[in-house]
Amino acid sequence: MMLSRYLQVLVKVLLINMLFLSFTDSSLSWANNSFSIMVDNNIFHQNNPQKNGKIFAQTADVTIRLEKNIPSQEKEWPDSIETAQGTMRSPQKIEEYEDMEDPFAGNEKDIPILSDPFEGYNRWMFGINDSLYDNAVEPFVKGYREMVDEDLRIGIRNVFNNALFPVKLLSSLLQLEFKKSGRVIVRTLINTTWGFGGLADVAGEEFGIEDVNEDLDQALGSLGLPTGPYLVLPFFGPATVRNMLGRAGDALLSPGALLSASFGQNVIINAEDNVNQISFIIDDKKELDESALDEYESVRDFYHQFRHGLLKK
Repeated sequence: MMLSRYLQVLVKVLLINMLFLSFTDSSLSWANNSFSIMVDNNIFHQNNPQKNGKIFAQTADVTIRLEKNIPSQEKEWPDSIETAQGTMRSPQKIEEYEDMEDPFAGNEKDIPILSDPFEGYNRWMFGINDSLYDNAVEPFVKGYREMVDEDLRIGIRNVFNNALFPVKLLSSLLQLEFKKSGRVIVRTLINTTWGFGGLADVAGEEFGIEDVNEDLDQALGSLGLPTGPYLVLPFFGPATVRNMLGRAGDALLSPGALLSASFGQNVIINAEDNVNQISFIIDDKKELDESALDEYESVRDFYHQFRHGLLKK
């Protein structure tokens, strides 16, 4: 009886020891595995790059892309705005712009159509004039601009402008623009006396009297004479039939004609006037030519709009 109880106790003790050893071995194995995973994980992050929130495991043969995303430490993108389509886009600053007035813009309905029945000839003559301008006029004008000071060129321009008194006065009177006629007379008197023969625009700069840009072409247009066909004249460039008539009248009222100057003197005077005028617009012409798809049409349309704008003032 005693022996039987002793054996039972011994069996229980052995079972308890076996269970204890089994549990201890399992715990040690789990601890070793956990420690090994932690060490390997640190080595893994050191040896394998992280790109765009994803880890790429590298071995000697291949690179394995792990699908588990790693949250980025830095916020790469600003707060986004959800669009109506459910997509995401970065916030954009909406700026408001005021409409700017184009000084050359006008009501296209008010501009009459310019007929160009001689376009073939006009393009041919335009090419000749343009070649002459590029190879002779432009280099000469650039040299003139470099040699003559701008203030002196402005003074020369003022003198020629002041000498157009007869043309401006007659054109204003034919259009019944008596206010303009008065301004022409006052400006001429002030600039001729106080402006040293017109070198200085005293009337405009000191008294605020605006200049009057009138010629006989505008007077004929105000009287209802149509422009007529577009023509490109040798050396003189763009014109219309009405403009040619106006130029002829302007020439009869020019200082050279009124002073009975010789033909050679008139040529020299007109050449100086034209060269001096071109010296102020030579850069603008170059920009216009470079931006134009068709230089001929660009010059023709610009000329037509410019002359029509003068008539409307």
